[in-house]
Amino acid sequence: MNPPDSVLVLRFSALGDVILTSPAIDALRGAWPKTKIFYAVKSNLAHLVQHNPCVDQVIGLEAGEGILHFRNRLRALNYGALLDLHAKIRSRLLRAMLPRTPSSIWHKRDFSETLAVKLALRPYHAATHLSQRFHAAVEALVGDSLPLGRLRYYLGPDDQQIADQALAQAGVKSSQPLLGMSPGANWETKRWPAERFGDLASRALASGLQVVVVGSAKEARLGREIVRVAPKAVDLCGKLDLRGLGGFISRCTAFVANDSGPMHMARALRVPTLAFFGSTDPGMFDFEGHAFAFAGVPCAPCSFFGRSRCPRGHFRCMLDLDSAGAWNSLQPLLSGGRRAFVTG
Repeated sequence: MNPPDSVLVLRFSALGDVILTSPAIDALRGAWPKTKIFYAVKSNLAHLVQHNPCVDQVIGLEAGEGILHFRNRLRALNYGALLDLHAKIRSRLLRAMLPRTPSSIWHKRDFSETLAVKLALRPYHAATHLSQRFHAAVEALVGDSLPLGRLRYYLGPDDQQIADQALAQAGVKSSQPLLGMSPGANWETKRWPAERFGDLASRALASGLQVVVVGSAKEARLGREIVRVAPKAVDLCGKLDLRGLGGFISRCTAFVANDSGPMHMARALRVPTLAFFGSTDPGMFDFEGHAFAFAGVPCAPCSFFGRSRCPRGHFRCMLDLDSAGAWNSLQPLLSGGRRAFVTG
């Protein structure tokens, strides 16, 4: 189609998924350089796209805002095309109430994949990277094949300063290498045990690295468990907001995390990243220049998102990953410097 004056992009959550749309937005900007790009996202995550030069305006969905009120705000944009990278109940309702324009909707996975995994007929193995599925939606809207965009996260002007202040107050020295750790994840089966993060932290500290643990206030217990095992690690769980989190990760020599939003942020900032996978599939993402740990037990990956507990009771997908193996995987990342941009 001919480039419209503007396009509305819908992606309301979550942290990692919003970051994973950045290659698609990059490709859209390349295809339609003069088209304004409006990005609708939950207000508490607006910072994730606020400083992306490909995005002209961010429209934040406020907590508790009714869908009719939000619909009216979106209508007022008078956009010429719509790109739904959310494709869940809220965006479907909005599309039904918004003016009809050329549109494209992303598809996370094929129905055959969904049914087989939900019926426990087989483990889940992604057919392609999630970011490439976002990209396919852009190609469908534009009506042409496009070069893949790059996974990038753009810091705000004060993000590093916010992080630097927190690090200085905690006694972390800017002149010494820093290993960041994020032991949290929304689902229990996506979490490598905190005590093993502690073992890994102890190895890193013994090698001369500084170790700082980050997470939300709800993940404070995980930070305490790591510091119990590795007392010289610094625990900043609950002490950094979204701005400070990005600023902190950008200061790290390397970053260790579960399959979570901070893991995607680290890769998007080109920080060498080691990620742990249990019930979810590392094949959903591009790890060129990074590393992941995956035990490959026969029943894994058993879900698309993660689970509250192991359905078989043994949790081998995570328990078979030890700290010695993680330390070996981390070694090349500590000496490699910033990574090249990946596609997702």
